[in-house]
Amino acid sequence: MGAEDETHRLRAGSFGTVAEEYGRLRPAPCDEAVEWLVPKDRRTVLDLAAGAGTLTALLAERVPEVVAVEPDDRMRAVLAARRPDVRALRGTAESIPLTDGRVDAVVVSSAWHWFDAPRAVTEIARVLRPGGTLGVVWNGMDSSVPWVAEWQARVRPEMAGTRTEERRRWFHDRGARLREDIASGGPLFGEVEQATFSCVRSATPADVAALLGTYSRVILLPEGGRRQLIARAEELLRERLPEGEETLQVPFRSLCWRVTRL
Repeated sequence: MGAEDETHRLRAGSFGTVAEEYGRLRPAPCDEAVEWLVPKDRRTVLDLAAGAGTLTALLAERVPEVVAVEPDDRMRAVLAARRPDVRALRGTAESIPLTDGRVDAVVVSSAWHWFDAPRAVTEIARVLRPGGTLGVVWNGMDSSVPWVAEWQARVRPEMAGTRTEERRRWFHDRGARLREDIASGGPLFGEVEQATFSCVRSATPADVAALLGTYSRVILLPEGGRRQLIARAEELLRERLPEGEETLQVPFRSLCWRVTRL
């Protein structure tokens, strides 16, 4: 295994070490994004690489049956505690523990980049009924908003993607890669659609700063460095608090793609 592969493996497996914080802090995609990703007529939906169940909870409010598949036992335990009504299974995108044509939709939130794409595409197509949909979303703070970009740049320069053109290129590149991945499975899916949704959520400076600690690059920092980064992030956010307020209005953006099983 090369150094790059080993780093990828370590990052992919790091989230379970912060499972409780992940479940508490990670924001779900914007409501409009979830509605777009999962058409209204879907009855059974698979939340693939479901993590601690942040998206799972929203899906369970919208469709009659949700199945969550998550490889990390620690993350899955948090999910099961949050949504005991949802069937939570151990599995991966490359080996989904469901029968052929079992679901009407598959949703993947901020996890596609961890998959072995050619294997995952074939496996997702297997469990989807014809006419079913695959939805992929990346959700995060909206760095096209000037104060967010400034904050990210001051906390950690390599985290900053401040310019609008950079954000557009990131969106284009990720979409292009996803289209390549979908095509790698052969004629299994139709044309890929894309959409972007924005929303605002209230959060304390402490929680916004701690959110950074749920991303793999920060999780894997030495303990001292991680604590220092999060403390610095909170300090800068407190400077932005309106007088007399305890929470910030934090902008988020959901970048979405969906495709239909042929």
